[in-house]
Amino acid sequence: MHNPVIEQSLCPLCHRSNSCAVESGGTIENCWCNGVGFPPKEVLQDAMPSSNSCICESCIEKLNQEVTLGIKRLD
Repeated sequence: MHNPVIEQSLCPLCHRSNSCAVESGGTIENCWCNGVGFPPKEVLQDAMPSSNSCICESCIEKLNQEVTLGIKRLD
């Protein structure tokens, strides 16, 4: 069985840098994610059910917009 390598520094949705301070050797207190609101847990689980990598700020903003507009992701 082939297990794909997950790059923890990449967003699992767009595959660009997630700019995670922790992955870069910093602390969670210094990460960009401390300054944003996250969508409900169910939305995050639907968007990326099998990943434990951090989502990038851009994708968090898009997910929050989808929640605000009442849009359900189909991918």
